[in-house]
Amino acid sequence: MVKYNELNGKYITDIFPEAERQINYELDGLNEFLPHIIFGNVLNPIVIQLLKRDDYSENKQLLQVFDMYEYFASSGDTETQNLLQVTLLEILWDEAMTYERAMELMEEKTKEIWDYIYSYLYIPRSDNR
Repeated sequence: MVKYNELNGKYITDIFPEAERQINYELDGLNEFLPHIIFGNVLNPIVIQLLKRDDYSENKQLLQVFDMYEYFASSGDTETQNLLQVTLLEILWDEAMTYERAMELMEEKTKEIWDYIYSYLYIPRSDNR
């Protein structure tokens, strides 16, 4: 089981070693690892950037992120699943492109949380619609 109070930057640096400096910057002045802040400020911008690339569906690191999301969804405690829902997935609803592409990469348990988000957020519309 993934316990929220045991989350750390290694979940991010195992996929993006170059993010270690940003994690350390975010941790500066904090007395503890705060997953919503660290994952939100470090991981989210990277994921959004990768989802906007033409090769998003074949990007190894992005696929690893969505594997991690599935791991959090299927094996995480309630607080870890909340992190996934509120901090990691909700931001992908901001733009039609990230919304649509993220849905393509999700697995079953992540999609269940994604579908729950639909109960309180609207699906973003692209400029073409």
